[in-house]
Amino acid sequence: MFLFRRIIKTGLLFALMILLSAPAAAEKAQEGSEITGLCRITSTGIRKEWAKALDRNYKTLWGKYDDSKAVISIEVPEETRDGGLYLCFSTEPEGLELYGGEDETPFFVRQGEGYPHLYIPFEGRESLRLELWGSKETGFSLSEFFVTSGQEPPAWVQRWEPQLERADLLVLVAHPDDELLWMGGAIPYYSVERKMDVAVAYMTCASALRRSEMLNGLWTAGIRHYPYIGGFSDRAMSGMMANYSIWGGKETVEEYVVSLYRKLRPQVVLSHDLRGEYGHPAHIMTARAAKTALDSAADSGRFTQSASQYGAWDVPKLYLHLYAENTIDMDWQRPLASLDGATSLDTSRAAFDRHRSQRAKFSVEVEGRHSAARFGLVRSLVGDDEYKNDFFENIR
Repeated sequence: MFLFRRIIKTGLLFALMILLSAPAAAEKAQEGSEITGLCRITSTGIRKEWAKALDRNYKTLWGKYDDSKAVISIEVPEETRDGGLYLCFSTEPEGLELYGGEDETPFFVRQGEGYPHLYIPFEGRESLRLELWGSKETGFSLSEFFVTSGQEPPAWVQRWEPQLERADLLVLVAHPDDELLWMGGAIPYYSVERKMDVAVAYMTCASALRRSEMLNGLWTAGIRHYPYIGGFSDRAMSGMMANYSIWGGKETVEEYVVSLYRKLRPQVVLSHDLRGEYGHPAHIMTARAAKTALDSAADSGRFTQSASQYGAWDVPKLYLHLYAENTIDMDWQRPLASLDGATSLDTSRAAFDRHRSQRAKFSVEVEGRHSAARFGLVRSLVGDDEYKNDFFENIR
């Protein structure tokens, strides 16, 4: 009798597991694939130029460099009725409209700037017509153009959500790729494994190419909310005074960081080495501002505009890379089920690999003097770390 009951119980459990996994399997089955090569696509202008949008080299561009309109016509395979267009812009258009076939009314319209990597779904369409135009001064340019099939696009297609308005963890760095090189597996570990709200903020972004690499890297690392990008200059001068000058002075730098603290109200902030890792002035300025902004963000009498808009905020914990006091060595090399058995370090390395313009110069390492696993607790309102294996120790 006991054996019989156990068999029945096991059978019911197995059936329940199948039922629970069925929706996930069905959802995964709906994921589409790229079908650009199966479509008949024509565009305004010279065919050789249009080929630059299809060559899978995001450094080559197709577009218009005035305010004239460009038209892209797409005929999808007969068996495809659901899918989407994935557009990666170098210079964003002022306007964009997507029509079905010979329709006179667009079913998708975008005016002004949005996300430079844009996914537009379509349903029940045999043919599509995309019309887009830029400003007279800048025009627009497209680095990559994809057509996908299915109700859900492939996982690599980026569908950005709005910037976070609150964050558990704020990763504050100078340039795109710093969040991977110096912070190791922090982003995939806390955003994917721990399912926390992780905001990534950059002080500067040098070019549209670096911006595209940034978005590709963040998506690979598990970030789905669009990052914050400051408007500071991306060039280095000799001497810290000169570098502060091109960023508008220490007060301007600190004010920007204070506004991020107050808006996002993070529990933990993670930033650069005070010595700039290898002495980079932008890293130094970012780390210094991350530290000095702690007291200023908590004081409603400082930088009153953001205080009035968001209120004061006292950040509970700040960690800096390679900080020599209250040290913590993070384990980014543990296989994680949430990453399909990969480690957070593996994932960060894969994300950094999307920064093609930088990967010949740097790599994500957890050994040596610039270890991306070594940090120090600069200030804590919740007590000292005891276990030293989690940035959120003592945070409720």
